Amino acid sequence: MVTVSGRRLLLKAAAGGLVGAALPAGTASAAVPWVQAERFLDAMTDAYDTNGPRLPQSHSDQAGLMSTAFTYDAALTILAYLALGDLKRAVSIGDGLLYARTHDPQWGTGPLRQAYGVAPYRRGDRSWAHRFTGPDGTVDAGGPFRFTAAFTGDQAWAGLALLALHRRTRDRRYLDAATALAVWVRDEARSAGPLGGYTLGWNRQGTPITAQSTVHNADLYTLFSRLGWTAERDRARRFVDRAFLVGDEECFSAGSPDGEVRDDGARTLEAQTHPWLALRDEKHRGALSFVDRRLRVTDTPDAPNSELTGRQRYHGITISTLSPQADPDRPIEEGLPRPDPYAVWFEGTAQYAVALRAAGEPRDALRERDPVTDAQAELGLGQTVGGRPLPDKAGVVATSSPLHVGFADSGYYPSRHLAATAWYVLSIKGVNPLS
Repeated sequence: MVTVSGRRLLLKAAAGGLVGAALPAGTASAAVPWVQAERFLDAMTDAYDTNGPRLPQSHSDQAGLMSTAFTYDAALTILAYLALGDLKRAVSIGDGLLYARTHDPQWGTGPLRQAYGVAPYRRGDRSWAHRFTGPDGTVDAGGPFRFTAAFTGDQAWAGLALLALHRRTRDRRYLDAATALAVWVRDEARSAGPLGGYTLGWNRQGTPITAQSTVHNADLYTLFSRLGWTAERDRARRFVDRAFLVGDEECFSAGSPDGEVRDDGARTLEAQTHPWLALRDEKHRGALSFVDRRLRVTDTPDAPNSELTGRQRYHGITISTLSPQADPDRPIEEGLPRPDPYAVWFEGTAQYAVALRAAGEPRDALRERDPVTDAQAELGLGQTVGGRPLPDKAGVVATSSPLHVGFADSGYYPSRHLAATAWYVLSIKGVNPLS
């Protein structure tokens, strides 16, 4: 058993770049936070296939999303595996993305969808009797919930992951695929509005969307930078710079609804962290202070609809400025739980830790990681993937309790999650995926 002080010591070793250092006497390697996180990533990646191209299920079964594999989560998992030194599984997921891009049942070869189905399911009139590929070789684009949109942010993250694989393996396929995704964004998602930048991409029907995201443009800035595309890089950056608001509270707008004006609604965590991680411009440092002032929450068993028990108490970051204003008496979505306005978003909390570290504040970054370490040890016990038990105390839940995003009828729940775990690994390993 690792004590609280033992966990802190392990984290300090990781924060100091001493991941390979000797562990404290009497510490079992399986209890090391990053080892536990990797056990969860392995279980999700190997849930249905153990060899060859595949995509990992994004959430434990308890999320109710069945075998959905989100492209963003898969890309982050590749980056986490590279940080952990598991090239074999990173390659298997990278090959899964390559295959999905070239075996779409409607598009043939094109952009990546928001998600894919990777195991048999039946939901209403939609069913899939196979694993990653069907008998004709195509993939299940969109999965059981028809997440068939092609978002520019997903192309950016997949491209970044594939470029990372190319750097590690020198396999030209990954560079070519990343370039193809960037070409699609350049040709299909260039905004005609005065704010510049790129749009969200295509919706579920394959129709272009005019709205723009600060987060997606920050991610694209890094993708274009790594490809050496200066014109496209600068265009994405112009939008991000124009999204920065200077006033009583310096922060980034979430984006634009039409390319004409900035979104004046909810301020989101990712709209603050992604631009900082990508651009690392001191004029934007106020965005991190904004997170500290406006997006901190504390979840306790006494909070409305909290799923915490006993003496559990979590202090961390929420998704948006509107999340704490969610009506606790109204379900997040029909048939789903009611929100806890004080729920902690562990993916965002780990992401903020990465941003703080990139800002040169390792002590604060360590403080931000502590609740995520404790969450991995305490929350999400007894969960499953494909009906089979996940290893306990391995993998980070998305949230401490049901959490409303604040600006749409959507939320996150206390199910173990790839993206939350991957960001946690990156925070421990000191990796800025957008640098």
